[in-house]
Amino acid sequence: METLSKSRARQLRALKLRKARDEQGLFVAEGPLVIEEAFKAGVFPRYVVVCDELIDSTREQVEAILRRCKDEGVEAFETDTGEFMTASDTVNSQGILAVFGIPTWDLNTLLTTSPLTLLVLDNVRDPGNLGTILRQAAAFDCGGLLLLKGCVDAYNHKAVRASMGGIFHVPVFNDLTPEDVMRRLTDTGVWPYVTRAGGQNAFTISFPPKTAFIIGGESEGVQPYWNEHEVIQVGIPQTSKVESLNAAVAASILIAYRYQARE
Repeated sequence: METLSKSRARQLRALKLRKARDEQGLFVAEGPLVIEEAFKAGVFPRYVVVCDELIDSTREQVEAILRRCKDEGVEAFETDTGEFMTASDTVNSQGILAVFGIPTWDLNTLLTTSPLTLLVLDNVRDPGNLGTILRQAAAFDCGGLLLLKGCVDAYNHKAVRASMGGIFHVPVFNDLTPEDVMRRLTDTGVWPYVTRAGGQNAFTISFPPKTAFIIGGESEGVQPYWNEHEVIQVGIPQTSKVESLNAAVAASILIAYRYQARE
């Protein structure tokens, strides 16, 4: 393996920032499990970086990844602990990361699919929550995530790691406005449902073939826009011991219910 060049080392450090990810169309996925999930999805990195000093219990997995990269013509580079950790976003790194291209998806094509389940995320700012939602979206065949302006970047290091590979299976659309989302859903026959405490029991509803659940962040909830328009409010039955459910938990329950009903 060649040694990681200074220019690539600078690129890896820059990709910790959303601005650089947006400008370069690249993101970083760290750890053998996430990279293996990319392979399962038929997605291959631009290049991988390994630090032998940090590989311990995952050595067999890392070596298998390197063999697969060689077979696919993917470049692999090695570097020392200090350089690797400037690019890493974990405290206890497993010694391998990969740079992937940010995929482009066609929302218009997706919205013509039926049956279809979508998640519209509003004010979801925690990368761990978003990553978990991506993981569950992949598990329960959610067609895509529509992120409104103000949500955390789905290609944030922490979000990618928390997705456990879900980021490679679920289309993500960023920086949308409520007005644009509502227009697109209405035009394509997708029924929107906003989640809110006190809304109609979600488990009593026969959701239409094309359904979108609007999930708000825990601290701010959804924007006032959704209260000012005719959007059906649905809730998940719970005790009064807590004010609301975690956004990732609420999203998971709803899309799991939808998946079970479709099956």
